[in-house]
Amino acid sequence: MRNKVDEIDVKLLQALTENSKVTCNELGRKLGISRQQVARRLKRLEKMGIIKKYTIAVDFEKLNYIYAGLGITLKPGVPVEEIIEILKKDKDVKVIERGIGTHDIFLRVAVPKNLRELENKIHEVILKIGEVEEVDKTIITEVVKHEYI
Repeated sequence: MRNKVDEIDVKLLQALTENSKVTCNELGRKLGISRQQVARRLKRLEKMGIIKKYTIAVDFEKLNYIYAGLGITLKPGVPVEEIIEILKKDKDVKVIERGIGTHDIFLRVAVPKNLRELENKIHEVILKIGEVEEVDKTIITEVVKHEYI
C-alpha cells in the first residue's frame, strides 16, 4: 500500500470536504480518474487514518441552537488527557481541540437557543473539569467558512 499522499488525493479530500455525499462516479469525473481508482484511493486514505469519518455541516441557526466556543485554561499540573476523556462523553460538546497558547483546550458546544441553557451548560462543563483557571466564552453567530483541507 502506497503511504504517500499525492495531488489527486488532496483534490479528492477537498471535494469530499465540499460534499461528503458525492459518489465515486462523480468524484472520478471531477478528478479525471475512474470510479475504481477513486474507491481504491478512499480505502487507502481511510486505512492511513487520513479520512476519519464522513460527516455533515449543520446550520445551528436554522436548527434553533446556540453554538459557542469556550477557551479553557487549566490550572497547572492538571492532566489534560483525563479532562478530554470526560468531555468526550458530553453530548453537547461538539468539538474538542487541544492546543498550545493561551488555552489548553478549546471547546465548541451547541445547545437549544436559550441563553440560560447555554449559561447552565458552561457551568456544567466547568464543574466537570474542576481545575479551571480561566474560561473565555464566545457565542458564534455564524460559521462563515469551515474547511479541513
